[in-house]
Amino acid sequence: MRNVRVNYAVVGGFVLGMLGVLVGVVALLTGRTGATDTYATRFANVTGVKYGTKVTFEGFVIGQVEDIRPERDGGQVSFLVRLSVRHGWPIPADSRARITASGLLAAPIVDIKGGAESRMLPPGSEIAGGGNANLFAAMSDVAGQMNDLNRTGLKPLLQTLNEHAGRLGDLLDRQAPQVLANMVAISGDLADKTPRITAQVERMTSTLSGKVVTDLNAQRMAKSIENVEALTEGLEDSRRKLDSTLTVVNHLVAADAGTVDASLKDLRYTLQTVARSIDGMTYDLEGTTRNLNEFSRQLRDNPAVLIGGRRTEDGPKE
Repeated sequence: MRNVRVNYAVVGGFVLGMLGVLVGVVALLTGRTGATDTYATRFANVTGVKYGTKVTFEGFVIGQVEDIRPERDGGQVSFLVRLSVRHGWPIPADSRARITASGLLAAPIVDIKGGAESRMLPPGSEIAGGGNANLFAAMSDVAGQMNDLNRTGLKPLLQTLNEHAGRLGDLLDRQAPQVLANMVAISGDLADKTPRITAQVERMTSTLSGKVVTDLNAQRMAKSIENVEALTEGLEDSRRKLDSTLTVVNHLVAADAGTVDASLKDLRYTLQTVARSIDGMTYDLEGTTRNLNEFSRQLRDNPAVLIGGRRTEDGPKE
């Protein structure tokens, strides 16, 4: 009976020891072997991530995912992921967290890519979330985008192309015989006129080479070019002289600025005086014009007025 109790005690101790070893192994695998700090990060997609998902820093296991909470901001949904990290583990402020997997068949993990800043994030901070590096998630996103492209772009494009192809086919069915007949007629006309056109081109070429493109004409053209160059140089010289003249005039005006201002003031005073006297002068001119008109009328009626005569009943008399 005593041996049975000893055996039970040994077996029980062995089972308890194995349970302790199992708990230790699980703790080592999950990174929960001591005190932890809590951080948070945010992802747009958490495919494969759940409670207990490993958290690594540059591939080294430092904790696990504790909680995932969806949040809606307007029409966008993001997921706030709470991470428990080994106590005192330094995480630079510019670090980025992303969802990745070590292989095609491996479970996804949350990997923290360490930054280069010397400032460290305090516990409770939010680590910036990066894009997912999970191959299956990326393939899923690409497949969704391809599906959207096929539904919104390719199908309408193919339908439009089919419609235009149908219209083009109908147009060719109606117009093709006439188009072919016109092409045959044009080809025959070109075949008939080509020898004549070729002969005319050869004749024109020979005329140009014999009468137009000659050495004498080439010399004349060279002379004309030289004359144009000389004219250009003369114009350039004239421009320089004109610039020099304008510079001298500008200097003269600047030097005699006081005299010019005085002349302008005198001219302004003269114009103002004329403007004040113009009404009287206009009135005098108007009276003189009326007198001349009256004198002209009297001369027409009695020319003897010029020599001191006067009009009588029988006619003019001295």
